[in-house]
Amino acid sequence: MAVGNARIADIFDEVGDLLEISGENFFRVRAYHNAARVVRDLSTSIEAVAAEGDRDLTELSGIGKDLAGKIQTILETGDLPMRQELESKIPIGLMDVMKVAGIGPRKAHTLFLELGVKDLDSLGEAARSGDIRKLKGFGPRTEDNILEGIYAVKGMGNRVLWSEAERLSTSVTEYMQALGGLRAIEAAGSFRRLRETVGDLDLLVICDDPELASQRFVSHPDVARVIAHGPTKTSVVMGRDSQVDIRIVPAESFGAALQYFTGSQAHAVAVRSMALRKGMKLNEYGVYREDERIAGLTEEDVYAAIGLPWIPPELRENRGEIRAALEGRLPALIEQRQIRGDLHVHTDTTDGRDTLETMVAEAKKRGYLYIAITNHTQRVTMVGGLDERGLLEHWEAVERVAESVEGIHVLKGVEVDILKDGSLDIAGDVLARADVVVASVHYDTDMPRPRMTRRIIRALENPFVDILGHPTGRKLNERPPYNVNMDDVITAAARTGTALELNSNPKRLDLDDANCRSAREHGVKVVVATDAHSARELGFMRYGINQARRGWLEKGDVLNTATYRGLAKALRKKVRAA
Repeated sequence: MAVGNARIADIFDEVGDLLEISGENFFRVRAYHNAARVVRDLSTSIEAVAAEGDRDLTELSGIGKDLAGKIQTILETGDLPMRQELESKIPIGLMDVMKVAGIGPRKAHTLFLELGVKDLDSLGEAARSGDIRKLKGFGPRTEDNILEGIYAVKGMGNRVLWSEAERLSTSVTEYMQALGGLRAIEAAGSFRRLRETVGDLDLLVICDDPELASQRFVSHPDVARVIAHGPTKTSVVMGRDSQVDIRIVPAESFGAALQYFTGSQAHAVAVRSMALRKGMKLNEYGVYREDERIAGLTEEDVYAAIGLPWIPPELRENRGEIRAALEGRLPALIEQRQIRGDLHVHTDTTDGRDTLETMVAEAKKRGYLYIAITNHTQRVTMVGGLDERGLLEHWEAVERVAESVEGIHVLKGVEVDILKDGSLDIAGDVLARADVVVASVHYDTDMPRPRMTRRIIRALENPFVDILGHPTGRKLNERPPYNVNMDDVITAAARTGTALELNSNPKRLDLDDANCRSAREHGVKVVVATDAHSARELGFMRYGINQARRGWLEKGDVLNTATYRGLAKALRKKVRAA
């Protein structure tokens, strides 16, 4: 039985989640999640690694003898008896309960034992009945948050992070490319539009033998279930409940199909309406004038036939892109190669996993001109946040590294905490010595909207704050944003000359695309930064660039496309103005 890396990683992640709900110790839970990450990130098939006689699975980082044995079991049987046993004891609906903001595995376990909560519906009943507030560690406010959280989770449906959808898309594409006679395969839909989360993954295929291509697709080792299997469209479930479809289209219609299945419904309706007004018909097979097909081979041909230039997929949401195209105002969207440095990075001095030297070396390897080391401050006690004395000592270490390395500027940065009243947890005379100050909210996130908005705006008014970090605090598919008026925050950022971060962590992507565009329209600079906690996570930059493109951002809208001299001038500007 062929089993792919993604399937093994999903099983380990599920075991980790189930163990956590069961109350197992942190280290055992982490071992399974770490193993999932190792397997998922492997560039080669773990089945091939296991088959190599001269190489042991225990040579993989984080994989001991026990986990290696479990990998072998999955390779042989397609599943893990341990996962099946845990699943039989714990209602699978508790996995959805854990997605509700404020309910971690421990609380989910308590709700299950004390109130019989086993899914989102029973959680809602318990919250509305008033039973939850009687439990230790819960309260009336918790019940209100839970009801809001249930609504948010149900709204997410089965959407997965774009980064997870990318793994699926890459896996299927590479698997299908081994098929003879495959002439093209490309993802469409919300994935191609770079939406932060993706529902069904749609792949368009041109091939010589549709039946053979469909059979190849359903035999992918990560397919859990076949939904439909036909001559032109086949649908399967892969990974943890993700639907993947392939559509086999004729070569002469590939451009039309790509255009048809990429744009949002609103964009598609608007473009088809344009075609109708010009006496044409547009569908997934082509552009037609009466019975004659006049375009369809490429997207460029399709748009040109109805009088439009090609519109980047990221913009196809019917949010003004058609008018902009007609008027020649489509933005020259930012590209990753234009980024000159990363301004939000952590090291093992606080909660990062790699050393200062390692992070700088990786940034230099990526061709950056500068990198800002922005470790946490004292309010973030759980990760050993630095007090004022510790921060100054840390900066001395940063200066020593900066003097020893050539070809990159290493900046003394800090991610300072915004307290409940909008003040900061590090004094201004200390912050004055920093090159870059990122200010973020990490605690007391359930404030009413007016108070949270005033809190953040007060921080923006601080003359030493250069960047507002992860501005709304959301985590995709995990927790909703703070209750904050972003229109007021963006207006304040424009007034104070403070940049807003677009956090590139694929679980955050915060700012969202709408707020990126609003920042651009208000003349507010955006910083696309990774919030990296390891050298590997510096690679998150591309996810932020995806989001920036959806937000219509150009090179000039993004602060860290500047040269080092330009960046230094921009950072000094606010303090001088104060």
